[in-house]
Amino acid sequence: MDKADILSRIQTSLHERFGLEVDQLGESARLRDLGVDSLHVVEIMLDLEAELGTSLVDLSFPPNPSLGEVVAVIARNLAGPT
Repeated sequence: MDKADILSRIQTSLHERFGLEVDQLGESARLRDLGVDSLHVVEIMLDLEAELGTSLVDLSFPPNPSLGEVVAVIARNLAGPT
């Protein structure tokens, strides 16, 4: 799964959960600006884990991450240990 696929899945999840329009959800969009807190991010990660059949081990996000930063963390997890 590439970063574009991951971003698309997150966009879909945010749209379904919070009614956010996908065009608001570019890589530079900050979660706090969208009204998404860290608990919501964890819920989205759990959904992705279930959907992908994998465990996301390292969920180290900077404060108020952008969607692009969230995508990068997930992609790093999916790539496995380096």
